[in-house]
Amino acid sequence: MRVTTPAFVLRRVRWSESSLILTLYSLDFGRISGMAKGALRPKSKFYGQLEMLSLTELSLSRKEGREIDTVTGAGTVKSHQKLRTDPLAYAHACLFSEWMMGMVWGSEPSQPVFHLVDNTLDALEESGSGWPVLCAAVERLLRLSGLAMQLDRCSSCRREEVEGPERVGWRPGLGGVVCPDCLSEGGTVPRGLVGFLRRARQTPLDRISRTRLWPGGFRQCHDLLREFAENHLGTALKLNSLKVLEDLENA
Repeated sequence: MRVTTPAFVLRRVRWSESSLILTLYSLDFGRISGMAKGALRPKSKFYGQLEMLSLTELSLSRKEGREIDTVTGAGTVKSHQKLRTDPLAYAHACLFSEWMMGMVWGSEPSQPVFHLVDNTLDALEESGSGWPVLCAAVERLLRLSGLAMQLDRCSSCRREEVEGPERVGWRPGLGGVVCPDCLSEGGTVPRGLVGFLRRARQTPLDRISRTRLWPGGFRQCHDLLREFAENHLGTALKLNSLKVLEDLENA
């Protein structure tokens, strides 16, 4: 069966001297894998059309029962060239791509997830501050994956008064914030992190980059999101770009 669909390139793996195995998130088929034969040859029809994080209109040959589709055609819709020439922005975008790889499985299509990827890459490309965009996008991804964090009332007793003057009770295994009476186990997190995540739910990604936290605050927020996700997934996320991002920021 031959089909066409727009898709984002989430990962590229060299399969041979000239071919690539791609991990893609498509509008019509969700997360899929595709082989692009000869894509690395300078005169290939795919040359420059399947770059990392680009949005591409793909033509695919699909067979029932086959795990990897064959890419038969590709045309770039959004190259995100500006993103790839900014090391910090690119590292944030690759980190979000790894979140996608860890959170989204199967070939069930989701227009909201597809548009989240689109909006996230656009915001990272235009933003001068990648951390707030990344954290807000990950929070959205968690909700779309069925792992919404409870931020407004106690995850245990449903009481609405959960905040202390500076810190909030936190039990990721229960689903999020807890009131002081239910904090028999778990810990606390800065009140500002919960406040940011609440605002992020109401603020478009292209505006959330204006938000500021204390030094290291967004990294704490990312760690909170990662702890929550791994607790509910029951496995560790492979976020290799985090180390690259840290090295860039410390250079």
